[in-house]
Amino acid sequence: MEKLTIRDIARMAGVSTTAVSFVLNSRGGVSEATRQKVQQIIRETGFTPNIHTRRLNLKRSFTVHVVMRQYDFSLFNLFAMDVLTGIFRESKTLGYSVIFTAVETDTECGELMDAIHSKDSDGVIFIQVCNEQVIRLLQDEHFPYLCVDSHVPQDGTIALVEVDYYDAAYRAVRYLAQRGHRDIGFLISDRHAEFYRSTMQGFQDALRDACLPCREQWFQRVIHNIPQPATNAMEKMLSGPARPTAVFCASDTYAANAIRYVTKLGLRVPEDISFMGLDDLVISEYTRPAITTMGVDKVHMGRLAMETLFRMMNGRDYPAVQRIPTTLVERDSVRTVKGGMAP
Repeated sequence: MEKLTIRDIARMAGVSTTAVSFVLNSRGGVSEATRQKVQQIIRETGFTPNIHTRRLNLKRSFTVHVVMRQYDFSLFNLFAMDVLTGIFRESKTLGYSVIFTAVETDTECGELMDAIHSKDSDGVIFIQVCNEQVIRLLQDEHFPYLCVDSHVPQDGTIALVEVDYYDAAYRAVRYLAQRGHRDIGFLISDRHAEFYRSTMQGFQDALRDACLPCREQWFQRVIHNIPQPATNAMEKMLSGPARPTAVFCASDTYAANAIRYVTKLGLRVPEDISFMGLDDLVISEYTRPAITTMGVDKVHMGRLAMETLFRMMNGRDYPAVQRIPTTLVERDSVRTVKGGMAP
C-alpha cells in the first residue's frame, strides 16, 4: 500500500491541502469543525506527514524529549511506562517523534541540562522528575516543558499533569467506611513531601467526615532506604495491641507486599484484614486476592501531557495545572463488615 499524502487526507476530508497543512502545523485559518474532522481522519488512517519537509519548512525538529525517573525497584516504572505509552500514541497523531532519557534521583542540574540541550527537540516532558534548577533554566530560555506526576506544589508556576491524590485517598477511605470498616490504617510513601501532604490530608479528612478514629499507630511511612520497606511498615502497624480491619496503601506495590506479609503471619485477606491500593498497576490484578484500588488512567495522562505540550510549542493557550481523577476498581481484597453496604 502506498504511503498516504496530504492530498489524500484533504480528499478524504473534503477540504483543501492548505487546510490540512494548517491543521498539521497547528495554525489558525480553519474552523474547529474542520480541524477536528482532519485530526480524526489522521488518527483513523495512521497518517504520518513527511517529517523532513516539515522540519525544513518550519525550522523545527518535530521531536519531543521525555525525561523519566529510573528507579532501582522496577515495579515503580510501571506507572511511568504507561504514561510513556500515551505520549507515544498522541505524538504519532500529532506528527512527532519521541526520544527519552532515564535519570537517577541524584542527577545534577548541569548534567540534565546537557542531556536536554544535546537532543534536538522542540519541548520536554518530565515524568516523575522535577529539578527546580532545571525548570528555572528552561523558563529563562522560554523552552516548552511539562511535568507529569512530579509531586510538586500545584500553584500554577509549573505546568503540570497530576493525579488528584487528595481525592483518591478521601474516596478510598469513604469506600472502606461504607463497607463497614471503622478501624482503618494507612501505608504512605516518604518519597515526596507533596504526595505525602495531599494523600494524608485526604485520608484524615475522610476519617473526620465519617467520624472514624484516627490512631497514630496505624499511620506508617514506607521508608525506602531500608530493606523491604512496605513489609517493615506493616510490621510496625501490627505491633500494637489492636489491629485495623482495613488498610489503605498509597501504592499497589505496597498493598501487594503487605498482603504477602500478613498472609505469612497466618492472617486471611480480606477476612481478617482488608487492603486497598492506589494506581491500578497491572500487578493488582494478579495478586491473591486481586487488589481493590483507586485506578489512574495513566495512558490518558500521557496523551494529555503530549497534547498540552503541543499547544505550548505552538503558542496556544493551555491550563497550567491539570488534575486527573481516579476511578474505584473493585476486586477481592476488601470485605464487607457487618453493618456496611455491599457493592
